[in-house]
Amino acid sequence: MKRALIPIFIVIAGVWLASCQKDPISTNPSFKLSFSTDTVLFDTVFTTIGSATRSFKVFNRNGSDINISSVKLVGGNSSAYRINVDGQSTPLARDILLRGKDSLFVFVEVTVDPTNDDAPLLIADSIVFETNGNIQDVKLISWGQDVHLFNTDTLFASTTFTADKPYLIYNYLWVYPGVELTIEPGARLHFHNQAWLYVDGKITVNGHPENPVIFEGDRLEAFYRDKPGQWGGIWLTPSSHSNTINWAVIANAIAGINIYPYANTEFQTLTIDNSVIKNMSYVAIDARGASIESGNCLFSNAKEICLSLAGGSYSFSHCTIANYWGQYVSRTGPAVLLANYYLYQTESGDIEIAEYGLEKASFTNSIIYGSRSNEVELVDSYPGQQINAPFIYHFENSLIRLENIPENISFVNVFNDNPLFIDPYKQKFKLESKSPAIDAGLMEFALMYPFDLNNVSRISDSGPDMGAYEWVEEEE
Repeated sequence: MKRALIPIFIVIAGVWLASCQKDPISTNPSFKLSFSTDTVLFDTVFTTIGSATRSFKVFNRNGSDINISSVKLVGGNSSAYRINVDGQSTPLARDILLRGKDSLFVFVEVTVDPTNDDAPLLIADSIVFETNGNIQDVKLISWGQDVHLFNTDTLFASTTFTADKPYLIYNYLWVYPGVELTIEPGARLHFHNQAWLYVDGKITVNGHPENPVIFEGDRLEAFYRDKPGQWGGIWLTPSSHSNTINWAVIANAIAGINIYPYANTEFQTLTIDNSVIKNMSYVAIDARGASIESGNCLFSNAKEICLSLAGGSYSFSHCTIANYWGQYVSRTGPAVLLANYYLYQTESGDIEIAEYGLEKASFTNSIIYGSRSNEVELVDSYPGQQINAPFIYHFENSLIRLENIPENISFVNVFNDNPLFIDPYKQKFKLESKSPAIDAGLMEFALMYPFDLNNVSRISDSGPDMGAYEWVEEEE
């Protein structure tokens, strides 16, 4: 019986070994590769700055294994592009085995050399695949843009930024005391990760309705279009005053504008009109002891608070302050926080209270709304301690999301009504046709800001609308 089992075992082993043998590599010229795309397209890429990595897949949809004789970046080592083929970072890869019904990844990056050319330039190349005598390719296309580059730099003399080509800031750009940075219509300032604009002097932003000044990160791919926290923000130091920002967009930073520890009380710190601050991973404006006047502005979507105002003097008219943060993590603060003190940490690590009177906080013809039940928080005490500094605020003719609106002189004609934004979770803060904010504003405030954020007149119909946007029929 034992001798009879031996031949059977040999037969079974032979069958098993035969089943493990792969078919030979096919040289059939009819076997071609397939690709997940025929073109890898990049958005605008700044000079000297590596782009995001793009990728595509190469498929062998045949049943047999094939050998890719070569994968070649046509521009070679002189190309603006770099490729990684199946783990090999090289402009020319040879003899890559691709199993039947299998696939591999190709990764692509691009870097643009400075050209001293203001206009964007087209950068094209291709990746050529040779398999069984077949030549196939995937095209690479991107737009390159030369920039004015600042890396840990200081402006020691008054300077004007124009719209000739973008400005790219690494680490920080410091405006020295007594120096003015003037920014003309259409200028674009792009900040690398964690980069800041520090202002000890002053900034004057002269945007235009059709050519606003843009402050944003340096990643222009669609994925980063509305991602907060891509750069630091604008920091106005205590010596900075008489700053003006008109027709600007400040987007996707950590903190849009910081003003503290406290500002120069002899001068107004900032006038900001006709502008948008949106998508902040911390706060849109964080001011301590500052003086700000603002009209016709949108402050939207911040992880903590849109407007955090601790002590000082503030006036906001025809503003939309809307916080619907929550796409990434839950929000921890209201749309507007008013306080008459702030906390700071000493060198020893202790937390101390700095009392600083809120001399004025005025909101008129405005909308303060969001995803929380209470979007205004009034704080004049610290656990176990009442703050005796002035605490003066006034809300008039506005829509505010607040569960219990006090019946006193600080709240005049204020209602907790849904403003009916078109789609706040998609950051569309214009009004629907049935919004209670339509024609509900007071003309005396509208005359100070006669045009909305779309440059539409708010004083040419039966009444101005609350907030930063005037409803027009053709929008729906």
